[in-house]
Amino acid sequence: MKLHTALMSGAFVTAVAADGKANNNSHLRHLKADSKSSKGTKAGKGSSSYSSSYSMSYGPPTPPVTDPPTPKPTRSTLPPTTPPTPTPSPICCNPADLEELILSNVYNGDIETTFDEDPAKSAMEWLKGDTCSCGKFCTDLQLIQRYILAVLYYSTGGPNWTSCGDAASDATCQVQSAYGNSEGFNWLTCNSECDWGGTDCRNSGVLNVTDVERNGLIGNLPPEIAKLSGLVVLALEQNQLQGPIPSSYGGLDKLAVLDLDFNDLTGSLFDLRNMEKLQQLDLNANSLTGSIEGLGWDLTRLTFIDLSYNKFTGTIAPEIGDLGGLTSLQVQCNEFDPPLQFVKCPSKILAADDVICDNLATFCACTNSTSAAQCDEGP
Repeated sequence: MKLHTALMSGAFVTAVAADGKANNNSHLRHLKADSKSSKGTKAGKGSSSYSSSYSMSYGPPTPPVTDPPTPKPTRSTLPPTTPPTPTPSPICCNPADLEELILSNVYNGDIETTFDEDPAKSAMEWLKGDTCSCGKFCTDLQLIQRYILAVLYYSTGGPNWTSCGDAASDATCQVQSAYGNSEGFNWLTCNSECDWGGTDCRNSGVLNVTDVERNGLIGNLPPEIAKLSGLVVLALEQNQLQGPIPSSYGGLDKLAVLDLDFNDLTGSLFDLRNMEKLQQLDLNANSLTGSIEGLGWDLTRLTFIDLSYNKFTGTIAPEIGDLGGLTSLQVQCNEFDPPLQFVKCPSKILAADDVICDNLATFCACTNSTSAAQCDEGP
């Protein structure tokens, strides 16, 4: 269950604008109010009875009246992003120098055997061939970004993705992406990484969106993603990702949206105290465990939190109540300790265990507790 419209408040638009992008030209366009309600059912998770009951109780929140965002042109009207014209560098075709660049900037120069095993091995082999054949993506920034995206591609079964995974075809493709290029080029082709399906960059060429939803990604999340320091949106929802969320993702201090719901992720939630710009944390319908206390919730800008349908234990973190901009907190169907814990709401008490709570602009209201049977049915 997602309330992306809650994220797209004036605060979010202001935050993006402060990062160097005007509101009406932002590539982080507003999500449609019904974009998440139309999600398909996740294999093995059951039907979406929870979403239906919520809609009957409240309906989607009414977004503030604003001018409609400028639609992002399709590839029929938007030519590929023109990458910065770099000064030709011998590093592009020098394997030793290329490896040194990646070791120093992605792995802190610590592991000389990094490229002996996949996915790093395949990503480096691709990068060496890519830079020599293309010759136009030779800045350090481009090389690092292309390498990290290649690691993500090989980590998650890129050749078998539903769309945009055919690295042998220099053609356009379509992918479900709310923030990035819904129509772009296949990954690992001789096009700017800013134009691959589901990605997007600022005018400076800094990658700030990786959004590939419902596209058959399978495997583990690579820690290398944490080195994309300009990332504002990471959305890989409704795939078949497994394993833990790397704790290094807590260092993505520009990230505003982390959306990994409807996967098979395990392990505990990482520390949030360095994620001061985080506004949407959407991790429902996974198998995450552990406590959520003491993670620095009050140091973020979170307006939307969905941790429902996991296996979190302990008590609700009281510092969540200090989030003055919080408009949606969903934590039902976990294993939190009784009795019910409570956190503050801007105007009233917000119950935060086994209930769905939303501040609908002027008040806080909660539904009745979700029954064990409903939890067993899944989201």
